[in-house]
Amino acid sequence: MRINALINELLAYALEKGILEEADYAYATNLLIDFFGEKGFTKEEIKARDLDAILDDLTAYALENGILGEDDIVSRDNFKAKTIDLLMDRPKEVIRKFHAFYKESPRKATDYLYKLSKDVNYIQTKRIAQNIKWKHGAEYGTIDLTINLSKPEKDPRLIALQKGQKSGYPKCHLCLENEGYRGHIGYDGRSNLRIIPLNLNSEPWFFQYSPYSYFEEHSIVLNKEHVPMVINRGTFIKLADFLDYFPEYFVGSNAELPIVGGSILNHEHYQSGRYRFPIEDAEAEFFRKAGDVEVYALRWPLSTVRIKSRNRESLIDYAAHILDAWREYENKDLLIVNSKEEPHNTITPISRKEEEFYVFDLILRNNHTTEDRPDGVFHPRQAFHHIKKENIGLIEAMGLGILPGRLKTEFDLIGRFLSGDEEAGRDERLKKHWHWVERIKDRYNPETDAAGFVLEEAGKVFSEVLKDAGVFKMDEEGQQAFREFLKSL
Repeated sequence: MRINALINELLAYALEKGILEEADYAYATNLLIDFFGEKGFTKEEIKARDLDAILDDLTAYALENGILGEDDIVSRDNFKAKTIDLLMDRPKEVIRKFHAFYKESPRKATDYLYKLSKDVNYIQTKRIAQNIKWKHGAEYGTIDLTINLSKPEKDPRLIALQKGQKSGYPKCHLCLENEGYRGHIGYDGRSNLRIIPLNLNSEPWFFQYSPYSYFEEHSIVLNKEHVPMVINRGTFIKLADFLDYFPEYFVGSNAELPIVGGSILNHEHYQSGRYRFPIEDAEAEFFRKAGDVEVYALRWPLSTVRIKSRNRESLIDYAAHILDAWREYENKDLLIVNSKEEPHNTITPISRKEEEFYVFDLILRNNHTTEDRPDGVFHPRQAFHHIKKENIGLIEAMGLGILPGRLKTEFDLIGRFLSGDEEAGRDERLKKHWHWVERIKDRYNPETDAAGFVLEEAGKVFSEVLKDAGVFKMDEEGQQAFREFLKSL
């Protein structure tokens, strides 16, 4: 397709989706023809395809004509983001529209920004649709799992090129300075990102959507400053403030300590969205009432205290009380080791509103290590690393397993082997899984679907991974100690 037709098609798409208004049509056209090295333009009536197809063709044209010099996934993605950004509102106008919708309702405001983020390909819905999702019924409830294919794997050549490309700006992928950043071969650009300012606990924070969207309306709440993760009383205030902004969303924080924290500990941030996680449906045993705060113990693999109240100040005070008590707790019989010199105890907090109630789920965490468990006493055992080696952060702790993309191919190979393909069983990629395959192969019924069987068995492994992360185990000894801790509060 000729470049004139492709530019027409992109403009038609932008008008159709409301990204571009008629008043800005000529201006946007001139930006595009300059970007693609054209001198003139002829308007054509063209029905737009989906954005991925248009951007793929524009990128191919740019590669063929020397406009884009590098042909790798980061360079292509950055080029596509720069292209669509030429048609988008500037951040100030996006903020204005967001607040205009917010005056009608928080839901209309988030719907606007979420739709915009998808329409401009910041949230890459085509890639996300490739994710493999399933559910697993465990003895404590149903958990969700997904093999994440939305974050593309980078080839070794690109990784080698990226090593020498770090500039220190932005300081990380969560910094405010990412908005509009063009990127380079060593850094994913965010040209088509738009961010909304918030005020949490009298501090400047910002709200945006995650490009990988691990769950519905997956969003990031980030501190304006590049400061480390922290869990303290102020955390609970900020979570409650966010719920007052967006009562239909949950919001939660990763812990601030290595092993039990998420992958980014150097920039304070939270995660939010409109999704019902399995932990919400966990059986909750009422323990007692502390003033106007109700206290529950969850039947959940990661030891969790649920507190709820109509009074947000009372809830914040009690959450801080639990945090302080847990910071001081130690039980060497259960390997919950702690010290003032090297604190190991922290909390992964989750918050949401249920009608007039504020609800906090406070997950007790400990990152102590031993010679036998160098990855963490409450981290997945090495026997499970073939499926999940990474930190059990906020999302996994709530019962949504985010598993690496490599498992799609590896599970397919295992399924083929179970179905009688001996050659598939000799693939080098299955070495890490072989101890598991040997254990499950006798349970496989050749008359059943091999792919479904492998996913079911993987669900069992992830359930055990969650149990490993629990400080008070689900056995009688662990649950008795959990109740003793609650009584001490």
